[in-house]
Amino acid sequence: MLEHWTAYQPELAKSYEEKGYWKRENFSQVFDNIAERFWDREALVGGEQRFTYGELKKGSDRLALHFLKMGLKHEDRIVIQLTNIPEFVFIYLALQKIGVIPVMCLAQHRYTEISQIAAKAKAVGYIIPGFANKFNYVELVDQVAAELPYMKYKMIAGLNQEIPEGYLYINDLLAVPADGEDDPELLKKYLPDPHDVCILLLSGGTTGIPKLIPREYNAYRYVAEESSRELGYNMYTVQLAVAPVAHNMVLAAPGIQGAFSFGGKVVMGTSPRTEDICKLIEKEKITHIPMVPAMVINMLNFEDRSKYDLSSWKIVINGGSKIEPVVAARVYPELGCRLISQFGMSEGTITQTSLFDSDEVTYNTIGLPVSPADEWKIIDKDTGELIAESVHDGSARFRGETERPGEIIFRGPYTIRGYYDAPDHNKKAFTEDGFYRSGDLAAMHASGKGFVIMGRIKDAINRGGEKFSCEEVENLVLKHEKIHDAALVPMPDHVLGEKACLFVSMRNPGDTITLKEIVEFLSGKLAKFKLPERLEIRDDLPHTNIGKVKKEELRVEIYAIMAEEEKNKA
Repeated sequence: MLEHWTAYQPELAKSYEEKGYWKRENFSQVFDNIAERFWDREALVGGEQRFTYGELKKGSDRLALHFLKMGLKHEDRIVIQLTNIPEFVFIYLALQKIGVIPVMCLAQHRYTEISQIAAKAKAVGYIIPGFANKFNYVELVDQVAAELPYMKYKMIAGLNQEIPEGYLYINDLLAVPADGEDDPELLKKYLPDPHDVCILLLSGGTTGIPKLIPREYNAYRYVAEESSRELGYNMYTVQLAVAPVAHNMVLAAPGIQGAFSFGGKVVMGTSPRTEDICKLIEKEKITHIPMVPAMVINMLNFEDRSKYDLSSWKIVINGGSKIEPVVAARVYPELGCRLISQFGMSEGTITQTSLFDSDEVTYNTIGLPVSPADEWKIIDKDTGELIAESVHDGSARFRGETERPGEIIFRGPYTIRGYYDAPDHNKKAFTEDGFYRSGDLAAMHASGKGFVIMGRIKDAINRGGEKFSCEEVENLVLKHEKIHDAALVPMPDHVLGEKACLFVSMRNPGDTITLKEIVEFLSGKLAKFKLPERLEIRDDLPHTNIGKVKKEELRVEIYAIMAEEEKNKA
């Protein structure tokens, strides 16, 4: 059993099994059963590569056996930092079959994030795309591995890659037969227990480097299956994965796992450009696409959209951040597909509107949790007073007030009970009885059919669905020799929802600094989406009597400045 993680309370785990939410199986077992039924059906497409269910099963089995021969073992951790290439799916399935835990990192992450994530996870391996998106990942791996003596396995995946000395090539392993691959019983000996940890996802983070989120096989299988069933997934579903595969929404909410759970097909998209998405919809007859609001807006405003046949597209699942009602109302009339408003977190709980909700509910809410066993409460953020809560009887009923906001907290059969190896943070992030504190302000819609997100309590920014800690950026900015004090706050953006605005004061009177200087100072240390996009210099930043920056004042200030700028443009 993996150390440093919090398992589900025994009485709740027993209840989830007795009621059939947990079936004591992991996703690789679900996939293998589906593959036997649909052996010759196309399952996975990436660029010019196309794979049937049979090919995907055989390839992932082969890769799992190669991993075992290399020396990988149950509960070893491996950093996965890949773009949306089909090899990712083979790797993910192979690791599931032998109980090796992927640590899911974004392709945009750089040394500051990766070095600390890999060290926290004690990762023994690292899989990268080699050179991609004008970035040399090999240099990053070598830098991180040099600091971690236990990181023994360095691997590259993807077509047409140069393989440096000391690296293994995943594509070669997929092409070479493995010892024992003719024995259908061999891999069953290594199948992990459904109560084990199957993956470490990353939190959006509010206190520095992202926390590691341990998800259990039972729970992770269940949420993918439940969220996709609600959206009518079946063997004819063709899902486009164009947002990063490291995101929970793309992987398992309902994601790749959801599509495969019902015999559907997954198309891997490497470009978020609207034109490229349209080409894939037309070529592959895409039916479902998880998107962040920026992608939806870009699609709505794409002038050449009429040049493409998008008639196969049935559902867009908006996630990552809130979509404005005025944008949501344009989706069906202009795109011809149904909008599902989803709200989720890598920590677990998924809420989404249903195919049967009214326009009022779909456009203005994030729906309700997908499982009958999900429990929720809305509490006053200052006093903890209960405002509303679910009636835990397998229905969507609730008791309490509507339209009064508070922090929304969750507990259920796929929501974690604690971050990995973070005991102090867990005391703040979870209640004593296991509810996860989302940090989001929400109220129940007057209809009772969905929550309305009103804002955030946590000190984080959500840039187009990529959430990150303000403190993480501030800590690096404060290392600059010119900077005395720094505060990062969200500023509004019509497309991405929020961007980062940096307020600073200078160390020496008369000094100044430019946004370009700060971005150059931070580049290579952080993912690009975390970089400040506006700079405001002040003589002093406002502080409380105990020395904390009054960020709410700065948020109000930048909103007012930008509102005035918009007014002057008109």
